[in-house]
Amino acid sequence: MVTIDTITSFSHNDPVRPARLAWLMAIARAVGAALTLRRRQRRTRIHLSRLSEEQLRDVGLSPDMAEREIRKSRLLLVERLYQPPV
Repeated sequence: MVTIDTITSFSHNDPVRPARLAWLMAIARAVGAALTLRRRQRRTRIHLSRLSEEQLRDVGLSPDMAEREIRKSRLLLVERLYQPPV
C-alpha cells in the first residue's frame, strides 16, 4: 500500500505572542508617527517665528496669523516673535 504525505497546518500550535506583538508594534508605530508629526510642527513653528513681516507677507500670512500658530506650541518659548532679516 502507498501512503501519501499531506501538508498539515500547525497554526493551532502557534503561540499567541505574534498577535500580541503585532498589536504592540502597531501601537509603537502610531506613537512614533505622532511624535514625528509633533517634531515637524515644532520645527515649522520655530522657522515661522524667525520670519520677518515681509517674508510672512510673501508666504501669505499676516503677523497675527503667524503669532497664533506659534502660540500653539506650548513648549516653544519665543521671546521675540519676529527677528529682523540679516
